[in-house]
Amino acid sequence: MTAIAEPRQSINSSVYDISPGATSVDVRELLEVKLMHLDAMLVMTWGVGGEAFRKQSVAVQDGFMWSCHDAIVEECRELANLTGLLVGDGR
Repeated sequence: MTAIAEPRQSINSSVYDISPGATSVDVRELLEVKLMHLDAMLVMTWGVGGEAFRKQSVAVQDGFMWSCHDAIVEECRELANLTGLLVGDGR
């Protein structure tokens, strides 16, 4: 992460403990990583990978899609909100 010289208030996040020196670029990079993770997970649900996915039990499919939503989408939402706060802070 890129450090900045001036102190600023920490940002409250239920998902991440953002360093006081974090910039919006740092948060955007993490957001991009999470979106790539989501993309990789969803690739397994269609096409050739989707055939194996659809052979799983309903409970496994539900659990997988739940993890896509709760583990990734909610984190991306939180990171997007943090990026907005940092951008609003002039970073």
